[in-house]
Amino acid sequence: MVCSLKPKGLAIVYGLWETVGMAKAQIRSGQIVVLDGMVGVYRVVKVSPEGQMADIEKFDISSQKSLGDPVRSVATNKLAVYKEDASEAAARIVREAITED
Repeated sequence: MVCSLKPKGLAIVYGLWETVGMAKAQIRSGQIVVLDGMVGVYRVVKVSPEGQMADIEKFDISSQKSLGDPVRSVATNKLAVYKEDASEAAARIVREAITED
């Protein structure tokens, strides 16, 4: 039996290793998201049946309440799921403790 160590081909893939072949998170109704190019946090009110568009509303994390009328027909590829890091959580907890009635 003869063993060949010659490479048969090379696959070249561009992009970050962590993101190659990974699917983007699906946006769902009720999720807390951030909108690309906008300041603030939003809650998804409704997602279109095909999943391409969503209605969102400004959302206050501390009080867990909506802050206004929904923004209609935002492309879901402009939305990212909101992730609160430890320092943001700590600041929010302190702020809530100080302003608590």
